[in-house]
Amino acid sequence: AGWVLPPRCVLCRRPGQRPAYDLCVECEAELPVVPDPCRRCGLPSNVAVADTADGCARCRALNLPYSRCVAPWAYEFPVTQLVQALKYEGALANARVFGTRMVALALREQGDDPWPDAALVVPIPLHPSRLVERGFNQSHEIARVVSRALDLRLAGPGLRRIRGTAPQVGLSRQQRAGNLRGAFVADPTLVAGRHVVLIDDVVTTGSTAIAAASTLRDAG
Repeated sequence: AGWVLPPRCVLCRRPGQRPAYDLCVECEAELPVVPDPCRRCGLPSNVAVADTADGCARCRALNLPYSRCVAPWAYEFPVTQLVQALKYEGALANARVFGTRMVALALREQGDDPWPDAALVVPIPLHPSRLVERGFNQSHEIARVVSRALDLRLAGPGLRRIRGTAPQVGLSRQQRAGNLRGAFVADPTLVAGRHVVLIDDVVTTGSTAIAAASTLRDAG
């Protein structure tokens, strides 16, 4: 793989990393990472507060419905440009970059705790009207990469978005949570009793991940 169509860096256009990683070593080394990420919520930890397996003070207070969040990079330049090019310009090579890096980081940090063989990979869904407008779901494109790399089943229909929501940009955490209330529905025939790897392109306050994970847990 990668010989007929060699990977090319999405940032500098120099050769990428074989077999199919469209980011060169030099550019990857310069991408901003999350400083001192909490092992549970993935956001920057407060160094003054003890960070344990149960998470930092912030995510313990939120009673997070998910056990782990892996965020490979901070949402800063040029990662912001990579995300926006994927979402609004159809730069699908960027989905391979995000998915490949997610998997590498997750495998490196999991230690001796293997992925459950029955785990499902579920992308955060778009509302049907937004999907028609955009033509694809960027989180689903990333999830395809993750599911192949981990040899896990991709179960897109496991979670659906049934209510259109206003853009989350500029909203407070409380406003974001209200904006997403009742937005998702899960299919218990697919997800009940299963571990789920939930995939999104961006996590900021965690409101979308919390709403989606809560819906999945309610479905078993």
